[in-house]
Parts: sequence; structure tokens; C-alpha cells
Amino acid sequence: MAYTAPTPTTFKARCPEFAPVSDDLVQLMIDDAIGDVGDTWIEKDRSRAQMLLIAHWLTIEGEPGRSTTGQGSAGTGLVKRRKVGDVEVEFATAGGSSSGGGSASGYALTSYGQEYMALMRRNFPAIAVV
Repeated sequence: MAYTAPTPTTFKARCPEFAPVSDDLVQLMIDDAIGDVGDTWIEKDRSRAQMLLIAHWLTIEGEPGRSTTGQGSAGTGLVKRRKVGDVEVEFATAGGSSSGGGSASGYALTSYGQEYMALMRRNFPAIAVV
């Protein structure tokens, strides 16, 4: 299976929940992901890893809700904490505090990020020095 870079169309076919997100934004994310997931990856994993990374980034940025509601980045993303009395909501961010999984990069915040990390471990296994 030869490597084929994702396009907004292939990304949205793989992750249809992001259909409302503009193709321009998806393409910008694809360009960034290609820089992060390059030719050092196993060829058959590269496109999937790029799409998982894009989905993770978009989720952290509050997509697809941001595109469907028009709500800006404040008040979007994953809810980290809620309080009902006197209503208080705290949103998780990629660079925020604890991700719960010990990952400083925040990949544990989304299922896409967790899958991406699993692929990364397969592509770059830990090496033991004896």
C-alpha cells in the first residue's frame, strides 16, 4: 500500500463528524500534520496517523461545534470540570494542566490523540539499552 497524503475529502470520509469544518482549515491542519508525521513512519501508518492527529487538533480547538455554532475558541473543546451551583465550567486545552494520562502533549485528552499515540509507539518503540 503506497502512501497517499490525506485531502480534506479523504479526512472527512474517515472522520465524518468534521464535515462542517471548512476544507481550508482542514487543509492547513493536513499541512501541519504532514510535517509532524513524515517519511520516518511506517508507510501504511502514515496517512492514518496524520488524520488522527488532525482530528485530535480539531477536537481540542472545539470542532466541529465551533463551525456549526460559530462560537469562538473560548468556551469550546472538552469539558474538564463542571460545577452546577453557581454554574462553573472549565474546558481542557492542549497545553493545559494535567491530561490524565501523564502526556505533556495532551494527546490523552481525546480518543483520536490516544489512537495516534498507539500508532506512534508502534512506529517508534522504546529501546532498551543493556
